Amino acid sequence: MKRSNLAWYVAVACLGGSLCVGSVAQAGSPTTVKANPVVPTAMVAQVQSTPSINSTAATNTVAANSEATKAAVPLDEQVALKQKQQYQAETETMGLLWMRTSAEYRALAYQGYNVAINLVKMAVTDPSHQRKPLAIVLDADETVVDNTKLMGESVANGNGRFDAPWWRQAVHQGKSQAMPGAVEFLNEVHKQGVEIFYVSNRYAPVNYDATVQNFKELGFPSVDKEHVLLFEKDSDKQPRFDAITKKYNVILYMGDNAGDFPIGTKGKTLAERNAIIDEHKEDFGTTFVVFPNPAYGSWVSALAKGYQNLSPEEQKQVNNQYLQQ
Repeated sequence: MKRSNLAWYVAVACLGGSLCVGSVAQAGSPTTVKANPVVPTAMVAQVQSTPSINSTAATNTVAANSEATKAAVPLDEQVALKQKQQYQAETETMGLLWMRTSAEYRALAYQGYNVAINLVKMAVTDPSHQRKPLAIVLDADETVVDNTKLMGESVANGNGRFDAPWWRQAVHQGKSQAMPGAVEFLNEVHKQGVEIFYVSNRYAPVNYDATVQNFKELGFPSVDKEHVLLFEKDSDKQPRFDAITKKYNVILYMGDNAGDFPIGTKGKTLAERNAIIDEHKEDFGTTFVVFPNPAYGSWVSALAKGYQNLSPEEQKQVNNQYLQQ
């Protein structure tokens, strides 16, 4: 199969009401293994789209569309895609096992919330912070909601390619679980009188209702139009951050991706992203709280240009290059 054909297929999947994390190579364009370093694990998307969560007809439509798309793809391309899904499942296994099973991952979640609530309580009692109402801004997936069970099931079945259709169906199952300690943390922040803004790159036009229902069922506070700010026109979160800071004094940002913080890493190379983090080293643990996520994120798309669209052999080459540096 020509790689340009696979890139076209991935682009169609992404544009069908969703957005893939990382670059999608245009049909016919050359794909090179350069630019940025690589570590194993490849994954797509934190923005999804699909019909209403409670609609059986909508679910059937998603399934039908998926089958129609599959049928339209030549057999050799289906085989190549399956090979890529299997390879990515293999590279993601240990990271997801760690997130699903380790005491250390739970400990880091609790540690993040403990640091955060201490910062919130200090800000509430600090007169210098009272010029505007106080607020915190946080990501959703793998920051307060846990999708690792759904991802783990997919990987166990040989599919580690979490593309747009996969995320659509995952979001609309409404089975995202609360991170360890998330419910208690969020309700304590609410009790302290601090506003909570969920700034997520789930795709708003079709995922808002599903997300709100799931969050309410988990017991999260401040789940409404004002406080749940999903992706609509721009996956860059900075405009949403700016809109919040016009009215509120944001004392804390929380997330599992560098793009969850107002430091301008979107679209940057691996080296540039690391340099930006170094520039903001004093902010981590004081204004920014980061949660671990070895399974997916913008760090993957920063590894190499068009990394998600490389063949397994090319991804292995890039992976090995940086593992040995």
